[in-house]
Amino acid sequence: MKTTGATEARVESYRLQDRVSIEEVPAGARQLEVWVPFLQSDEHQRVLGVKVEADVPLTLQYDREWGNGILHGRLSPARKVELHISYQVLRWPARVALDPTRAQPLDGMPEAFLRSLLPERYVRVDAEMRERAVHIVGREKNPLKQAEALYDHVVGFMKYDATQQSWKGSTDHALTCQIGNCNDIHALYISLCRAIQIPARLVMGFALEAPSPEQCEVCGYHCWAETYVGGLGWIPVDASCACKYGHAGFGTLDLNHIAYSRGRDLLLEPPQRGERLLYFPAAYAEMDGTRHKHVERHLTFEALERH
Repeated sequence: MKTTGATEARVESYRLQDRVSIEEVPAGARQLEVWVPFLQSDEHQRVLGVKVEADVPLTLQYDREWGNGILHGRLSPARKVELHISYQVLRWPARVALDPTRAQPLDGMPEAFLRSLLPERYVRVDAEMRERAVHIVGREKNPLKQAEALYDHVVGFMKYDATQQSWKGSTDHALTCQIGNCNDIHALYISLCRAIQIPARLVMGFALEAPSPEQCEVCGYHCWAETYVGGLGWIPVDASCACKYGHAGFGTLDLNHIAYSRGRDLLLEPPQRGERLLYFPAAYAEMDGTRHKHVERHLTFEALERH
């Protein structure tokens, strides 16, 4: 299996400042609602501390399909609303034991994985995708080796270029253009996995890339995927970084990856009145049940002492 050149014993610690402002609230509006992704601990990151400052009372909710943490607030509109969330996060290397002898196929379609096997907007799971996936894996029956074969194919097939992305994470864009951003690359990977009954899901977050040790603002999200193999659990997959930088990303993640939410076509909690969100990297607001687009977000980070 593939490995990276990263030092496995090293961990990274970050302080993140997530500032959200909601502006241009129209006169006569009756109610403003806001949903903000709330950072959680998982297998690869630990949230050591959180401080929330807000003009509006917030409650912590969890969406019912993916389990994402969501800060939700509802209030009578003011001319401007501001939120400030400070996190301290510890990141360590992915330590998934990629042992093919432990890998087991799914037995049927367990309800727990149904959401990670179905098609989504712009993520196709159909006969054509199944034919492609079957051709790629050939006679291989081991689900771990199948997932890796699909990863190798996507890395070899796609070219990373954020200026030529679909802006929505599209399987069709990836197939037609063979170029795109992290979202397009992983839309293709997720489609191929799901087409042969390997659960896969999108992880939306950020790659904290600092040009200097000073506090830096993050420009743009980064996403990757997770695929589930029986006997091994959820395996991180970053085909985008492999396309962009040329190093392996199957079963590994760079230490600067911070996950904010999982899944696509998200129904928030409490449910928004507008359409489901394609993905959820930043705050979303509705004014009287209609999406309010004047939401500014500034995410800054500081790399703390390495361990």
